[in-house]
Amino acid sequence: MLKSLLLVARKELRRVFTDKRLVITSFLLPMISIAIIYSLMGIMIGRAEEDIKSHITRLSGINVPLVIQEIIRSDQTIDLSTQNMSTSEAEKALLEGEIDYYIEFDEDFDLKIVDFQSGDIPIIKGLYSPKHDYSIQANYKINALMESYRHITLANRLGDEAYIQVYEMESGEINIPQENRGIDRGFASMIPLLVSIFIFAGAMGIGIDSIAGEKERGTMASMLITPIDRALIIGGKILSLSVVALISMSSSFMGVLISIPFSARIFSSTGSFEFSQLAMSSGDLGLFLISMIGLVGMYVSVIAVLSMIANSVKEAGAYITPAYMLVMISGFMNMFGSSDSSRIFQYIPIYNNLISMNKILSGDGSITLSLISLLTSIGVTLIMLFIARSLIEKEKIVFPS
Repeated sequence: MLKSLLLVARKELRRVFTDKRLVITSFLLPMISIAIIYSLMGIMIGRAEEDIKSHITRLSGINVPLVIQEIIRSDQTIDLSTQNMSTSEAEKALLEGEIDYYIEFDEDFDLKIVDFQSGDIPIIKGLYSPKHDYSIQANYKINALMESYRHITLANRLGDEAYIQVYEMESGEINIPQENRGIDRGFASMIPLLVSIFIFAGAMGIGIDSIAGEKERGTMASMLITPIDRALIIGGKILSLSVVALISMSSSFMGVLISIPFSARIFSSTGSFEFSQLAMSSGDLGLFLISMIGLVGMYVSVIAVLSMIANSVKEAGAYITPAYMLVMISGFMNMFGSSDSSRIFQYIPIYNNLISMNKILSGDGSITLSLISLLTSIGVTLIMLFIARSLIEKEKIVFPS
């Protein structure tokens, strides 16, 4: 039995790895394209951020007091123009990107500040365009400068800046043991999503062709007339597909690693990352592989069942697409969800594997959660294998009219 199973698996793997075009499109191109895409994204985002930071903010001001002019001009990234401009003209200039910010003070602003009476608060009118990044950044800059002016004014009124400070608060991080530190939170939440998607995508293309494609071409029939049990035929296909999915995932993930020098600002919560942070203890690595293999078993068996039901490659693609969407949704839910997930989610197949992987990478791996995810994965996989075996025994499914 085992010999026949391995024979079918070798036949399927030989078909994949002797086809140069299939090797290139399934293993090499994903790695290269992912590395290029993520690298370009990181480079372009970095350039955009640097461009915004280095941009000289064009500020148009009306009735700007001298003391505030000095504060604004102390910032070398702001160019203040005090030419008269109406509000309507300012709105037009902001919309067209001619200026980045418009600020207007009351004519008697200085007097109201000096001779302050309760309720007589001077008005500052600021305008920016949410359409332009430079203008949005200018809004943050000007608000920060005006906040510093507010502190100066309050300190002058009270005679001592300590009166407005009220208290000092010191916050610090606790000392986390090395074994519980994990990797960067951004990567810890992103890696399970990428691994999940890469596994499913790697198995999907070849899995569809291996089962639905052979049914459509009629080559499945030639295998079924051999003296090998039909259950072993579908089992061998699923086994070979699991190997292909793992290799494809590794290839795609290698593309992510290649792009890290340029794409760290996308994935990392701190904007930087070192490969040494990916180091994991043997125990954590084992738990991570358990969760990952659980995903492989579920994804490959689901793809096999859906491909078996379909009569053509096109039909199989239509059946598998919703399953692919569910995989992506689960990944995004885990990525953007709370790290302290409800216990009920730990029993949901696929999602619990992703939670387990996330916690392992964050330094909070749990043997209990890994075992729960493994058992639910085995349960789903066995159910899918039973369905696949039942389907291959049905003549109407194997030989569609």
